[in-house]
Amino acid sequence: MSYALDNLRLLIAHDSQDEAEQLMNMLRNAGRATRAQLALGEDDLLRALKGGAWELMLCRPTFGDGSFESAMAHLKRLGKAVPVILLENTFSAETVKAALLQGASGVVPNDDRDMLTLMVDRVVENLRLRKELQHSEIVRHDAEKRLALLMDQSRDAIAYVLDGMHIHANDNYVELFGYESADDLAGVPIMDMVSAADHDKLKQLLRSRAQDESQTQELECKGVHTEGNEFDASFTFSSSTYDGEACTQIVIRAGGVDENEMQERLHEMSQKDQVTGLFARKWFMDQLDDAVAEAAREGQLATVLYLRLDDFEQHQSSLGIDGADEILRAVADWLGGQVGDAKLARVDGEDFAVLLPVADTDEAEELAERLRAGIEGLMPEVSAKTIHVTASVGVAFVREDARSGQGTLTTALKCCNQAQRENSGKGNSIKVHDPMDEVAAGSSEAIVMLLRQALEQGSFNLRYQPLMNLEDDSEHVFEVFVNLPQKQGEAMEAGEFIPVAAEQGLVGKIDRWVVLNAMRAAATMNEPVKLVFNINGGSLADASLADWLLKAMRAAKMDGSRLTFQLTEGDATTYLKQAGVFAEKMKSAGCGISISRFGGGLDPFKLFQHIPATMVKFEGSFTQDVAKAEGRQRLTEIVKQVKEGNRKTVVGFVESAAQMQALWSLGGIDYLQGFYLQAPMDTLQIPESA
Repeated sequence: MSYALDNLRLLIAHDSQDEAEQLMNMLRNAGRATRAQLALGEDDLLRALKGGAWELMLCRPTFGDGSFESAMAHLKRLGKAVPVILLENTFSAETVKAALLQGASGVVPNDDRDMLTLMVDRVVENLRLRKELQHSEIVRHDAEKRLALLMDQSRDAIAYVLDGMHIHANDNYVELFGYESADDLAGVPIMDMVSAADHDKLKQLLRSRAQDESQTQELECKGVHTEGNEFDASFTFSSSTYDGEACTQIVIRAGGVDENEMQERLHEMSQKDQVTGLFARKWFMDQLDDAVAEAAREGQLATVLYLRLDDFEQHQSSLGIDGADEILRAVADWLGGQVGDAKLARVDGEDFAVLLPVADTDEAEELAERLRAGIEGLMPEVSAKTIHVTASVGVAFVREDARSGQGTLTTALKCCNQAQRENSGKGNSIKVHDPMDEVAAGSSEAIVMLLRQALEQGSFNLRYQPLMNLEDDSEHVFEVFVNLPQKQGEAMEAGEFIPVAAEQGLVGKIDRWVVLNAMRAAATMNEPVKLVFNINGGSLADASLADWLLKAMRAAKMDGSRLTFQLTEGDATTYLKQAGVFAEKMKSAGCGISISRFGGGLDPFKLFQHIPATMVKFEGSFTQDVAKAEGRQRLTEIVKQVKEGNRKTVVGFVESAAQMQALWSLGGIDYLQGFYLQAPMDTLQIPESA
């Protein structure tokens, strides 16, 4: 597999938003597609690190109240393996050495853009190789697991031999020759497995294989058990590899053995728990892996209940091992009668697991509570004593985005451990896995789960921020934003979940939900309003988006002149061809096309050659610099160039009266927007001040 970084996820910890934007656009213009986020202080950095996955970080020695040293400490604490390039003011051997000791991947002078580009290329190439190695290791590990599983499940006795010595064998091989474990066979010559009368035949075969190892050869001979008994056996030799080394594989079928009967016996032993008669952990994991695959294909929700008997060591101490086993059998029998067709297994000493499909999470919680209460009232009789038994239950879910059965079982186990800590450590409780517990720590997996749930339940929250028309106060234009309400704390803003949604291919669904629901809200207004929708880059990759929007507009009876679709400069550059096609289709329907965060690149006007923009929204640093004469001059010049194409202009991020006054008198600006004028509103309404 060749790992390609189609879009470099870049985090910039900088003391200047303007310079950070220039860095981002420098990389884009050099052909390095980036998806960047800026951290102007320590809080910004922490939110970014917890809310997304980053492949590279550019860091200034200080950024707001943050520093390079604190950034490296946060990366270490959060376990983030993100390469960091330090943009150093004073470049010397001492500063380079100090930064490398702190964990930086590279150091470049802050003003040397050419060197930065070379360093980024070097770090990205190392990242690519690291990802390829990681992928190869995963593939190799999976292959070894499958090989070991095939060997263990094989009805044949199988071993691997290198230079005439055993290096690995499955249980059937070990049992066939009377050894206690595969470790006892390690280093034992293959010659010791064969009767002395057949040594010459084996030597001749080995010499033949030394000349040509590609052939498969068979040897009919007498095998030798460790007790000295001999038995008829057929040895098959073929070339193979084990743990990366070329070796010889030996497959042996012992004569006079009913292979079907042996296979059935071995299979039953590997599948069943001998104490309770329930299936064992290995079988349960196979069922759980199947459930994960089913969830991915069909979207079927399933639950895993992990039950652990509380204070089981005390029962073992007072009743002995036999008495404790009676408790396990009593609980197992009772569970079997309660869970019906669900998959039930004993997965560890006093631990049981249940797997079954459910309609929703509430159904799983109700079952967990019923099982907990039932075990509490079970009162089994052991050695003429009535035993009070309780259990703690952890509940996890197999959803359509589940990655592995092992991960789900681990989550259920963690919840079970939490449940056991309840009631002053006495347990007898249940704990249902809540993705919100992980969202607080920035888990991408948990955010994905919340996003899917929000799409299913329509629980996103739309917010509307007006654009103030400086010439016509009768026009009502609103930019539409989206956030994700949380059970506790503030809502999660789009900047936190959109990067995760983009990685999982969910941004298109989110954008469609936003457009559809905002148009419905606009249709209920007594006065006509205009809407500006932010379309994410990932949505542009969907060629069907424009056609879907046109159908939605017709269904909502929404005239195109009331809608503007807005792309960021970065996304428009990254998806240039798709953005051009999308813009042409929407403009032909009378819709407006806007480019936001405009002006950060070295030559943003090139976009107009491909995208028929009708409006431009300038990036935030223009507003910040408007207090300075050079900042006003820069904005005046860029506004003039934009207006030459008869495009509307928007200046956002207006946070003060001074900024508003300066922009009002600047000339050429059509709309102002910002918290000073009006914060985003939870409902679509015309502000009284408008």
